[in-house]
Amino acid sequence: MRSPKINLSEKSVNAWDAGVFLVEAYFSSQLKADQVLNLLPDTLIGQRRATCQTLFLGALRHGHRSSAAFAPLLRKSPRAIVRAILLVAGYELCTEAPERHPKIVHYAVERSKHLVNRFEQKFLNAVLRKLPSAIAAMDEVAAPADFYSHPAWLVAHWMETIGEEATRALLRWNQQIPVQTMRFYQPPENLPDFLLSTEWPGFYRIASSADWQREVAPWLNQGKAYIKDPSTRLAPALLAPEPGMDVLDLCAAPGGKSYDMAHSMQQSGRIVAVDLPGPRIQRLQENLSRLSQQGVDMQIVESDVLGLDAATLEARQLPGQYDAVMLDAPCSNTGVIQRRTDVKWRLQPKDIQQCAQLQLDLLQAAAAFVKPGGRLVYSTCSIEDAENRAVVDAFLQSAAGGDFQEKAAEISFPWESGHDGAGAFLLERVR
Repeated sequence: MRSPKINLSEKSVNAWDAGVFLVEAYFSSQLKADQVLNLLPDTLIGQRRATCQTLFLGALRHGHRSSAAFAPLLRKSPRAIVRAILLVAGYELCTEAPERHPKIVHYAVERSKHLVNRFEQKFLNAVLRKLPSAIAAMDEVAAPADFYSHPAWLVAHWMETIGEEATRALLRWNQQIPVQTMRFYQPPENLPDFLLSTEWPGFYRIASSADWQREVAPWLNQGKAYIKDPSTRLAPALLAPEPGMDVLDLCAAPGGKSYDMAHSMQQSGRIVAVDLPGPRIQRLQENLSRLSQQGVDMQIVESDVLGLDAATLEARQLPGQYDAVMLDAPCSNTGVIQRRTDVKWRLQPKDIQQCAQLQLDLLQAAAAFVKPGGRLVYSTCSIEDAENRAVVDAFLQSAAGGDFQEKAAEISFPWESGHDGAGAFLLERVR
């Protein structure tokens, strides 16, 4: 794989080239989009960096539409760098006014002279000049998957499970640029001008004109606010841990729900956060370090939830059972595609059912750590019934769930709620 760090260090590389290199890196590696963005060198700053990121994420967001448009124009599969050029140009053609299309095509043709060999230049010149009309010819009604840039299997799945009207609403939602929101647990008396009120208490929308380095970062660095989507409030609000409780946070990284629960507990009590050993633990430790300073007994355990037992916890002088347990389970991420647009490229048809089986295993394991009379919240960032209601029903019908009753549930469909999709279920151990 071509190294973005090497290519982007060259002075001749502009923001458009950098965007192409990132797209090439994404499709030539096993990295997620945020991991590819982490490859950007520190020397790439300011507007150049912002433009590069926009081109990269835009190419992924509109990439299925672009691919469907240029696929009939290809006689063989192109090199990754050629495909990346087509995807970046395709993104611009999908989002810019038609009068801008000749300039977009001309610029892409000119930049390709610095990026590919002369045979590929000739090929790109021919394809790029036909691409605007191929994109414009796509029909929203007849080909919603292509028009809204989603894999056909996923659109067909949604048509079957949530219906045509909801599917089209979801497709339109996923193609929008996500809004960034900040959560304040104690909102300032004088709200900064770059923050706009929302319908969700404590959450504020960050204006697109905000200067992140000068205006946003100071609030985050002081631990007074956190970048969070409003959907993240659902599961902690259902669990509602009280001051002095022992709380177990399973699959805890990066730690956002631990923050919410600590504030619900008024910084009094104990939270034991569990996640797999690896890079996520370091981020969890960094994010939760402030909680220990604020009065919560904050403990981090590196473990696979499926391999965790009471004896392991007790050996560390921690409780074997808890007043409240949070399980934010790994999932298909179908509720957050607007925010994580590369999910459309990574998700495979088998993944939803595989996630559901893992989620049921995790939920059954989590049940063992709940005290009689205690509470357990199961949550996902999926909109799939197979990963939400079906998992909870299967759990309640299993031996592990025999002592539990469902007390409440919250499902967020993003086209209805106006924020990320999520599922959250409150279960109570009755004996």
